[in-house]
Amino acid sequence: MRKTINNTHTLSYQIDLIFHLIKRNFKVSYKDSTLGIFWIIMMPLVQLLVYVFVFNKVIPLEIDAYPAFLFTGLLPFTWFSSCLNKAGGLFTQNSDLMRKPNFAPIILIFVETLTNLLSYLLFLPILLILIALYGINITWVVMFLPLLVFIQAVLIIGLSLIIATLNVFYRDIQHIVGVVLRLLFFLTPVFYQPGKSLEGYSIIFNLNPIAVLIDANRSILIHGKAPEWDWMFLIITMSVVFLLIGYWIYNRKLQLVYDRI
Repeated sequence: MRKTINNTHTLSYQIDLIFHLIKRNFKVSYKDSTLGIFWIIMMPLVQLLVYVFVFNKVIPLEIDAYPAFLFTGLLPFTWFSSCLNKAGGLFTQNSDLMRKPNFAPIILIFVETLTNLLSYLLFLPILLILIALYGINITWVVMFLPLLVFIQAVLIIGLSLIIATLNVFYRDIQHIVGVVLRLLFFLTPVFYQPGKSLEGYSIIFNLNPIAVLIDANRSILIHGKAPEWDWMFLIITMSVVFLLIGYWIYNRKLQLVYDRI
């Protein structure tokens, strides 16, 4: 009975700690800023306006309801790229925190993932309003959206564990990740339609997990259709595999991580 109580107490402590660190992240990020937390809303909106101007006016892609189409891809990709961009420094830049008693370094991965998820969720009502302004009806398939969010969270946590752990030993990892994410943005149909632009290269698109997740988001929110489950099952499998590999690397290297930081 004592063991159960202790485990429950530890779990409660870890959950409280995660929420405390998320709150700290927001405070530190916008400390001494005039607009403060409003930067969370402003930056993606400015990015959206720039892309809409370029690909709707300068180089028109002729996509219906383009702002809604673009925002539906931009939100999940921003969550994905923001987490992986910061993953490399999570262990190396938080050495003091990691050395505290009863602190599990994996908490930093959860904190970063959930912090960026909150930004994603703050924009979700704006996206739904934008979709409604274009006369697009939200259907019952929107019930699948939490599943997509969960799958993406699993994918992000797995990849972040790999990046954060290996970057302790190979500091070039975080720079490589930054370059890969820049390339991935253009290889992922965030601002264009995959059907028209990736003809003959569909296998590359379908093996890109974030591309499939963005397509599934659009299928649900823009087209009112359920995702293509054959490819979704593949992405679910890939996400779980990345999570297992990430945890295996983290668990195996953890003591060496403490020795290096």
